[in-house]
Amino acid sequence: MKRTRNYLWVIGFTFLLSLGSCIKEEALNAEADIEAASIPQGDQVLKGNPSIDNNTVVFPLKRFTGNYMQSPEFVLTSGASIEPKSGTELNFFEPQKYTVTSQDGAWTKTYTVSFVIDEGADLYAAFENAEVVDTDSPEGHYHKFFDLTTLGQKKYNWATANDGYNILAATLLEQGEQLVPGFYPTAQITDGYIGKAAKLTTKSTGALGGLFGSPLAAGNLFLGEFKTTFPTINSTRFGLPYDNKTAPLALKGFFKYKAGELFIVNNAPSQLKKDTWDGYALLFEKVSPPKDNFLTGAHSFTDPRIVAVARVGAKEQIETNVWTPFNLPFSFVNGKSFDPTKEYMYTIVFSSSKEGDKFNGAVGSTLLIDEVELVVK
Repeated sequence: MKRTRNYLWVIGFTFLLSLGSCIKEEALNAEADIEAASIPQGDQVLKGNPSIDNNTVVFPLKRFTGNYMQSPEFVLTSGASIEPKSGTELNFFEPQKYTVTSQDGAWTKTYTVSFVIDEGADLYAAFENAEVVDTDSPEGHYHKFFDLTTLGQKKYNWATANDGYNILAATLLEQGEQLVPGFYPTAQITDGYIGKAAKLTTKSTGALGGLFGSPLAAGNLFLGEFKTTFPTINSTRFGLPYDNKTAPLALKGFFKYKAGELFIVNNAPSQLKKDTWDGYALLFEKVSPPKDNFLTGAHSFTDPRIVAVARVGAKEQIETNVWTPFNLPFSFVNGKSFDPTKEYMYTIVFSSSKEGDKFNGAVGSTLLIDEVELVVK
């Protein structure tokens, strides 16, 4: 029964997305999103704009002040309400939960809001920490990775597209399958190179996904945030502040990879005959206004802000069932060099299908990633 309910929800959701702009007399808003967040005197205590995705809001603090009493204010989708109310002072030494209710009262979304000391670039990721995100409308249960600061606070720098896949997930279950974290494109596994690791799998999105131009979902993992939007390629927002005074030298880590059996080209042209994985790091310039300080999935390595790139090549894009190291040196592009007086952003991206941004790939392609290191002098 629950599976049928979710299927009907997805049909209704996608139908409204496709026809909403044609409705002359709008019904009450069914969205329940935090669109923006701020605090009084934010410029004095924050290192940048808060990061907002589909279920978290993270305020980056410049330094530990000993005071976590904050009164964040939120901009919501039209007509929505939030509890606790916007502007309420709370103790954010531990993250606080907020519930947003849509104007029509039919939908709610829970956000975890936290204030975290910004410690600069994450130079090492072991993927040892993941929590399960549970959603009701539609039902979902998927992994979200986090790291811990030196004070033991959670920071959600690593993002995935699991939340977007979750819109359709319950409609894709086969007989005997359960809606558990391992069903999603990106999940934590216990048998990593050392301890736990990340598993990225290319998944079908079924008939409904194909109807809306997204016939498959590559497993992905990246530094930045994910916020479901249309077109889908703009949902991935790559980038975090890069505070080091020297340029990154290399991207290192360990991987396993197995390509799916049938490589399908949904958007031509493609030079691939078989699926393969992708992994890269980018250093790019900050711009103003700050809200635009990210790259979307449409960057295609051609964005003029990109300064340096480290990317896997034919040597690494192989199938292997044993943990295999990769070491990718950075190369400067666009005739640029590193200027310590400038402000930069950076990201690290992994995908189980190299052309997943074009929705080309093979269902079942699986990439395992562990012990990732950004080498900085």
